[in-house]
Amino acid sequence: MNKQYCAALLVTIAFCNGCDNSTSAENQQLTQALVTRSLDNMVPVAGGEFLMGDFGPLIGEKLPFSSNQDDKYLHKVRLNDFMIGKYKVTYKDYNEYIKITHGKKLTYVFGGKLLADDVPVSIPWQMAKDYCLWLGKMSGKRMDLPTEAQWEYAARSRGQYLPYATSNGKIERGVNVPTFDERAKMNDVGISIYPVGKYPPNPLGLYDMGLSGQEWANDWYAADYYAHSPVDNPQGPESGDRKVQRGYPGGDYQYALTMFRESDFPSPLFDGRKAEDHRFSPKYVFRCVVNNG
Repeated sequence: MNKQYCAALLVTIAFCNGCDNSTSAENQQLTQALVTRSLDNMVPVAGGEFLMGDFGPLIGEKLPFSSNQDDKYLHKVRLNDFMIGKYKVTYKDYNEYIKITHGKKLTYVFGGKLLADDVPVSIPWQMAKDYCLWLGKMSGKRMDLPTEAQWEYAARSRGQYLPYATSNGKIERGVNVPTFDERAKMNDVGISIYPVGKYPPNPLGLYDMGLSGQEWANDWYAADYYAHSPVDNPQGPESGDRKVQRGYPGGDYQYALTMFRESDFPSPLFDGRKAEDHRFSPKYVFRCVVNNG
């Protein structure tokens, strides 16, 4: 893992004085705007069948792409239709939710600098899940975090053999991912977290699935899960101590592979503290799905 993430992220919560969060017209307007924006940014994904896991031996040089061993069991997965967020949830999105529900504001400071509104928000798993469930309650939709299978299927543009979730399935610096110079100009605090939608989407129309942090999946993690995963709409193990993460936290582009599996505690530990203590890395990002089936 890139050592840049060993720096601390300080999150402070400022309370909003005199806010009435129960029935205020302002909160109703904020809720409607946030729900509408979130639903408008959902991309429909037609369900189907695909081979999940490291498909490297099936194409090209017939060699594995991933250095992991937990993704080597290629297995058939069949998914129902769903919709998934075009973008990761941003600091702006989450701050509006916090204001509506708790009358608070999150202020993210990294390296002495305030992170921008259009940067993906970084929070523990339960907080991310609660946000998606709240959107579902407000919209009347079945919203949640994506399952690991949904995430990979969408990243691979409905299960195609695409190693990276970029515009063409390849890494091309300066075209579909930032160059080193662009990275330095965009963010001078040494983290690989960028404004959402800055680079072209994958063929399905999804942005940043191989950029800007590790996305939380709904599933518990188990290294051997692929060997006994059900074919239809797998949900992950029934229990565990870590949650699945997918995406690119920085460093080697191995992490950005569409089949590369990672995991962390639902409340990540940082220097002996839990994330709820508001001292953790900015890499714990997420997007929501709407389950249709």
